[in-house]
Amino acid sequence: MNFYLYTNIVAAILILGIFVCALALENFTFKKISLKHLTVISLFAACSAILTGLSYKIPPVFGNVSIALGDWIIFLLGLLFGPLCGVISAICTDTLMSITLPSQWGYHAGYMFNKCVLAFFGALVFLTKSEKRILLKVIILYSFGYIIQSLLLNQIWMMSWAGAAAWLDLVKKIIKLPISLPIYITLTYASYIPIRKLLEGWSTEYVWCFRSRYIENDLDY
Repeated sequence: MNFYLYTNIVAAILILGIFVCALALENFTFKKISLKHLTVISLFAACSAILTGLSYKIPPVFGNVSIALGDWIIFLLGLLFGPLCGVISAICTDTLMSITLPSQWGYHAGYMFNKCVLAFFGALVFLTKSEKRILLKVIILYSFGYIIQSLLLNQIWMMSWAGAAAWLDLVKKIIKLPISLPIYITLTYASYIPIRKLLEGWSTEYVWCFRSRYIENDLDY
């Protein structure tokens, strides 16, 4: 029980820390987030929660390997709308899932932090303000973020209720890694291309994935 409490406290501190980091990347301002941003990220966050819930019910693929279908959307939101929108959407998604699909083992803030990690790494694709080699950046950053939250952090949070046996689950995750990761990356990039074109019409709102254009035009945000 103490380990469960301690890991929740650590996770809560980490969530606060990554939120502050996201806010710092946005120059400590919320003014870049409009009502249109909130509407879109709410819709995507709801879709992520629904797909993640369904992933536990669909038949396993490739034998006994199941695929979580919702978390890649969180990475996509960070990629498109930036670290602050991404982290906020991650927090909202996990909160929604905790209410609608409560775990039999109880709530753990660590899983919220996992989603925040994916969202934050998604935003790092455009940290350099460059629109070159986007696919390569998505592959590297999604892979790195996924490995951290899936193979390391998840096992620590699971230990709070499963004990050392949680590390046995690591074997399954390593086996499914070369199967699931390419699927998540493909879904992310395949969705990014058409959505980016739709965001071209957001002429009055700040969009993270176009930040190089704002700097070139010397727009003050």
